[in-house]
Amino acid sequence: MNRILLMLIAFSLSVATAAPVEQWMGRANAFYENKKYDSALVYLERILAEGVRNSAVYYNAGNAYYRRNKIGRAILYYEKAAQLAPRDKDIQANIKFARLNIIDRIPEPEQGFLVSLLWGMHSLFDLQTQLWLLLVLLFALALLFSGGLFSSRNLRLWIIYASVLLGLATLATGTSVGYKIYRAENVTYAIVLDTSVDALNQPNGNKVMFTAHEGTRFRILKSLDDWSFVSLPNGVSGWVEMRTLGII
Repeated sequence: MNRILLMLIAFSLSVATAAPVEQWMGRANAFYENKKYDSALVYLERILAEGVRNSAVYYNAGNAYYRRNKIGRAILYYEKAAQLAPRDKDIQANIKFARLNIIDRIPEPEQGFLVSLLWGMHSLFDLQTQLWLLLVLLFALALLFSGGLFSSRNLRLWIIYASVLLGLATLATGTSVGYKIYRAENVTYAIVLDTSVDALNQPNGNKVMFTAHEGTRFRILKSLDDWSFVSLPNGVSGWVEMRTLGII
């Protein structure tokens, strides 16, 4: 709950709403400090119900749910916070710590050094920051091209070198931005909120493909009515009821 100041600043810069979100956050903070976690969650959920998407609110909600021993919801809100603030070390640390309390610890597929390096660079900034960076790079390229038209031959050679480097940086940033937009639009993950859930061979099927427990992370491949076809990191898949999941 030590992120209250950051959250209030973000609210002051956002579009004003009729709801007294600052007062609600203050009350949530006070209840949390007094270990009244259920009361704190009432106000945090009320803030989120107003459409607020803020990493500090999600982080605080995750902390409160963790204190209530609701590991699934704690991980869900930590993951939501990480989407908005991927470089926040406290959020990442809490995700790792909360995952120590779940039953299903399915490792992600191993990646080579190059893939890990590229993924680390891709995850270094959030989408909004990368969009601004892309705009700056394009503006810098435009300036270099313009300067090259009126420069001497020797200077033009250095401008060409700089343009190539900036072009590569722009291409890499643009590719990363495009991939993030694609994932945001087409790739959905969810967290198991129930104590356990059986994944079936089909909606309302009679064959259990696997059983997952609270806090397990699924990728949702498709949905049909009240059911979702989900996949684990190891590729095992099945149908589960959507009511048992929390969408990240």
